[in-house]
Amino acid sequence: MNKSALTRATDPSSAPTPGYLYNDISKSLTSPQSCVETMNFLVSRLSKNNPHVKKKSLKVLGKCAAHPASRGMMKRAVVQNPAAIGAIKDAMAYRGSVDAVTGDRYNADVREAAKECLEVVYSDAGDG
Repeated sequence: MNKSALTRATDPSSAPTPGYLYNDISKSLTSPQSCVETMNFLVSRLSKNNPHVKKKSLKVLGKCAAHPASRGMMKRAVVQNPAAIGAIKDAMAYRGSVDAVTGDRYNADVREAAKECLEVVYSDAGDG
């Protein structure tokens, strides 16, 4: 598990996660144990109250699960962990504080990312 890359990918800023980080993180998932450690870190980031951290954690989970380098190990790790599925489903109903400038957009982005993450985790596409 590359903790520094995961922390950079899920930072609390509104800036998008650089695309190369998705690739780097996915390529580091070479064993079921590394998938479980990465998933546990990302699920723990879902407990943060920042919508940017939640959205980015969900995006990283989804991208890693869909990446061919993980060979379906990340999907299995997430599906076999009821706490992870529960955290993702909780994010689908996320209602954070409303921002004065953007309104509910960031919260809606979290809900959309959670929906996409579940779709990827439960999809059959890409399983070797």
